[in-house]
Amino acid sequence: MKKFIYIFNEMLFLIKKHKLAFLLPIFIILILLLFLAYYVGPAVVTTFIYAGI
Repeated sequence: MKKFIYIFNEMLFLIKKHKLAFLLPIFIILILLLFLAYYVGPAVVTTFIYAGI
């Protein structure tokens, strides 16, 4: 979990330094999808990948 927090802090620093605020919603959605895939399980995620959704 410490690595995740470190990566998240570095990502926020990059966004602030280079004024890339338009990337923030994209990163938030990706993080939410990551947690969803982690809690639901990889079997459900692979089902959607193979279905082409």
